[in-house]
Amino acid sequence: SSPPPSLLLSDSHDSNESQEPDNELALVEHSYIESDMEEAANYNELSRVSNQQQSPSIWESIANEPNLCRKFAGTAGTWFLFDVLFYGNTLFEPLVLEAAFGSHGDNDGYSLLQTTVRDSLMISLLSLPGYFVTVAVIGKRTCGCCSNRRSASPNRCGFPSCVPCHQTPTFIQMQGFLFMFILYLCIGLFWVALSDIQWLLLLLYAASFFFANYGPNTTTFLLPSVTYSKNCRSTLNGLSAAAGKLGALIGSAAFAPAAEELGESTVMIFCGCVSLLALVLTKVCVKGINSGATL
Repeated sequence: SSPPPSLLLSDSHDSNESQEPDNELALVEHSYIESDMEEAANYNELSRVSNQQQSPSIWESIANEPNLCRKFAGTAGTWFLFDVLFYGNTLFEPLVLEAAFGSHGDNDGYSLLQTTVRDSLMISLLSLPGYFVTVAVIGKRTCGCCSNRRSASPNRCGFPSCVPCHQTPTFIQMQGFLFMFILYLCIGLFWVALSDIQWLLLLLYAASFFFANYGPNTTTFLLPSVTYSKNCRSTLNGLSAAAGKLGALIGSAAFAPAAEELGESTVMIFCGCVSLLALVLTKVCVKGINSGATL
């Protein structure tokens, strides 16, 4: 016997009621997904428009950089001058070693190689600590009278005329160029006399590399990063480095012909003058720009 029509209608009604909540949930879920997609699209569009408005092109950032010429002369100019000195003296090193230890013309090729490696290793060992000294003091406050400091005032010594020195990259670079100027000038002016005092010539020449490492050979890489604004920092850092490589090319190509034409003493005096120029350029163009930078 078939069920009564009222039961069939009741079952059909219950089935429709059970499907309606499922349909409603599906509609709500679909609506929620569409809302999320619309919000994400709106957010991406707003982000794109905001980036276009807030991020100018690299050339606009460079053009809007305050004191651009002065800063670039300080970073690129000093890097250029330093690489002229550093790479030129690297190739000039055999002449100084020959003056210090004599000519090795009578030795065979292997003995000459051994002697050159020994002499170069000696200069490298004397100059290498300059990097570690830079790492040890950079960012700290020091003075030239460390042994006389008062325990109550660790940044000051007992002399009233002593002023604490903040070892910023700029100040370290100035120290390096200053001592390079003094050392190159002494070597150039007393070249003939120093040729007879081999240990002193070697010591002074190695000291010039020490203060190159404790100074511009470290700080020329740092200064562009703390000098320029972040929008154009990497580009101007690269341009400063390119100026340094140009200086390396000129120094490598010019030192040997200059030594043959003018003499070793004149070349060393010229190195002293270039160091003095780099010192002045650092003082005028870079000093004070990065005083608040975080290292």
